[in-house]
Formats: sequence, structure tokens, C-alpha cells
Amino acid sequence: MVKIDQSTTTKMSDDISPKHLELRVKFDLVPFFFQLLGHGFTINVRTGCSIKDLLCKQLSIQEDYLAERITTIFLNSKVVDDLNFTIVNEGATLALSGAMPGLVGAVLRSGSFYAAMRREISHKKSKSSTQSQPANITLKLMNLVVKELGPEFLQQGVWLKGQTLWEYLESYINELKAGCITCELDSKPVELNNLREINWSDDMILLQVHSEALDRATQ
Repeated sequence: MVKIDQSTTTKMSDDISPKHLELRVKFDLVPFFFQLLGHGFTINVRTGCSIKDLLCKQLSIQEDYLAERITTIFLNSKVVDDLNFTIVNEGATLALSGAMPGLVGAVLRSGSFYAAMRREISHKKSKSSTQSQPANITLKLMNLVVKELGPEFLQQGVWLKGQTLWEYLESYINELKAGCITCELDSKPVELNNLREINWSDDMILLQVHSEALDRATQ
């Protein structure tokens, strides 16, 4: 469903300290990381293209999945109705969501009949850009989408702010220890408790989360 090119999406600019945290966990712990994906993570893509091209051509999300399952899309906190004519630029925040319940969900749905009711929070169409270039954007996955696409993103690797990851470890260390099989920082084994003693406030961390079930599913 999504086969991310790790050589590009997990690449960061040369001035960023490369830290790589790789976890192998029990399968039932994988959803525990979904809240991090909902908070937002960084990927490197070619910007200056439409949302549809970014999702389908760069991230290899199938067009039918995009049409049927990703029903609500926000770009910089504004609802997107036309994926073909909305351009993603450097530093953008793109949020993908499945169907939301009730009238609010119907109003926020991309291309909704009720789009006129949210004119102030709808993204305006933008012209095509000729400045296609590698750049970082923030991606957020919510509700149904994070459940279905989140495991693949985690396995390929996502960049997180060090402070965000540190706070996550501090809050859920007991749950992580119960379900974590191995933990490596920059390819060296490390105890989970020791990660809490590292000052990551100014760093970006590449987090990869594997499980045996996920490995078998992608082989």
C-alpha cells in the first residue's frame, strides 16, 4: 500500500546531527507509536508538486486507497478539496485522515458537498511550481490512516524532534520495556532506561520500529 523510498524520505540536510534509534518490538506494541505519527513527523520529499503526485508517485500510496480511505486532507491546517492543483512546498504540514463521524466529518471531507460551509478554512488552489526540489515537510497520520499506513512508515523510519521522542520515552518507559525486544542507538545496543538520560532537545532522531510480523508482511 505504501512503499517509501527510504533513501529520500529518511534523508535530512547535512547540518542535522544523525542519530538513529532502532527498536524491535512485539507486534502488539506497534500501535503504541501511532500517537507519535499523529503528532507529526518529518520526511524528505520533492516539493513543488501536487499533493496527489507526492502521495501516489513519491510515497507509492495507491490511487484507489487515496480516493476511498484518505477522505480528509489538511495542508497547513486548511482542508484540501483538489489534490491535483494544490502544491506542497518546503516546510509544509500535511495531515491525512480517514472518515470522521457526524456532520463535522461530512463538512471537513475533501470535495464535500458541504465545502461552502467551511470556506474560511479551505485551502485555495495553487498554481504548479517549477521549483521541484528535495525538502523537508511534516506529515501527520490520523485515525484510520495511521492504523493502516503507520506500521509501514515506522518500519521505513520517521524523523522526530528529539524533545518529542524524549517526552514519549519518559511517559511510557514501562510499557516500552514490556514489549521491546532489542534497542539500538546508532547501531549499538543500549538499554531503554539509558535513553532517558540523553539530551536530545536540539536533535532530530530517525526512529525505526520493527516487529517480526511486519518483517514477514513486507518480504
